[in-house]
Amino acid sequence: MLKKLFNRLGGHATSAYEDPKEITANHWSENMAGSDAFSPQVYWLAVPEIQKRFCQRACRGSDYPTWVEYCVGTFLNSDGAVFNMLSIGCGSGALERDLFRLNAFHHCDGIDIAPAAIETAIREAVAIGARSIDYRVEDVEKTDLPAGRYDAVWFNGSLHHIRELEVVCERVRRSLKPTGWLFFNEYVGANHFGFGPPQVAAITHAFALIPERYRVSFARGSFGQIQHVVPLPDPIEVVRTDPSEAVRSQDILNVVNDYFDIKTINPCGGSLLQFLLHGIAGNFRQEDPHSMRLLQMLFDIEDGLIESEALKSDFVVVAAKPL
Repeated sequence: MLKKLFNRLGGHATSAYEDPKEITANHWSENMAGSDAFSPQVYWLAVPEIQKRFCQRACRGSDYPTWVEYCVGTFLNSDGAVFNMLSIGCGSGALERDLFRLNAFHHCDGIDIAPAAIETAIREAVAIGARSIDYRVEDVEKTDLPAGRYDAVWFNGSLHHIRELEVVCERVRRSLKPTGWLFFNEYVGANHFGFGPPQVAAITHAFALIPERYRVSFARGSFGQIQHVVPLPDPIEVVRTDPSEAVRSQDILNVVNDYFDIKTINPCGGSLLQFLLHGIAGNFRQEDPHSMRLLQMLFDIEDGLIESEALKSDFVVVAAKPL
């Protein structure tokens, strides 16, 4: 979902002479989906109950099981028609494989800056016989896209890694057919996770409500220890680890609105839970009813703060048409 910075301890030191793009490519070659940084013990969205809640919001309460199926079923023809599609920042290819299984395209291009992720995507596509997916290492900020080619362009937790939002939005708009769609599932909160005082206070106070036995860490470097403070990220360290991480995330919706007609914005939350549960997510298990009750309490707190507009939803699913 969000390709995010949750593996600082597994990162490497950077020097002032390193190319920021190379740092990003290396980081996401090492920390692609499926790595330890995205395990159910560490990563909030890997917890089944949180996944279920996120999906319900991403799909606007409909019966679709995933946001991808929601977008295909709601906004694209559902009569067996298939399309030409592009996935930008495809990572190891989970989105494209889902679309392939849905028979959603004639052809799909997948591009990403991380070579190892593309290698994995190619290998996994071959394993399921998905010959209609074409993967390549490519930086959408540096390479133009073919005009009028695609019926749908997708970003799955990758748009918040784009610095040149205006350039990329223009390229995506031109690459879409007049009837085409832009779909994304994205983090749209504070740049580099530099949260303001109200959000920091809300996360900190909610963390204090969690009993110690549910704050046992599964994170590398602190495994088995009780977390006494919430691990809020330092924006300087975020940039050092991956300069692209949430580089202009808070600008995404405004910039997209300049190039596209947004048809739906489905708020998915995450404004508290993303970092509140980082490293301790594995304590919240369905077989432990007390942990599920605590999780529901945290859901209610986050929902109440967003509904009262004390906080904005940090994650959204968007469907939009080119202007």
